[in-house]
Amino acid sequence: MGSNGSGKTTLLRCLAGIPQAVSAIEKVEGLSQSYVGHLNALKLSLTVRQNLLQQTGATPVQVIQTLATRGLASLADRPLKTLSVGQQRQVALTRLSLSGAKLWLVDEATTHLDEAATTQFWGTLEAHLNTGGAAVLSSHIPVPIPDAKVIILHG
Repeated sequence: MGSNGSGKTTLLRCLAGIPQAVSAIEKVEGLSQSYVGHLNALKLSLTVRQNLLQQTGATPVQVIQTLATRGLASLADRPLKTLSVGQQRQVALTRLSLSGAKLWLVDEATTHLDEAATTQFWGTLEAHLNTGGAAVLSSHIPVPIPDAKVIILHG
């Protein structure tokens, strides 16, 4: 946690290996990671389904099941450019679950999410942690995860 400009995004980008010139942090061999930054890294001309299939390696059935679990199945065949900013963020966060990555790096995950989507993300994150996953995320709001380690950055 920290105020704007305190270094939260910079820290996450370093952990993700962005930019590549950062050599201070060594990747753990065999540790898969998935990063969601401020920009969702989705192709606006593609549908939700196409984005998730191209970016995760998940099967079509897995994509639809995951979207259904999140109440997003009706959006599967809509181009990203037709979705609200909050819906686009939900798709980017759905990509985390489908990635199979053990480590999630997420920059301000709940930005643009309504209350229901925010609650759903925290539940998804807690399930990921309870099945052996790990996460490093930045937030402007308290993280409602039991035993979460919080570091306050001061710039």
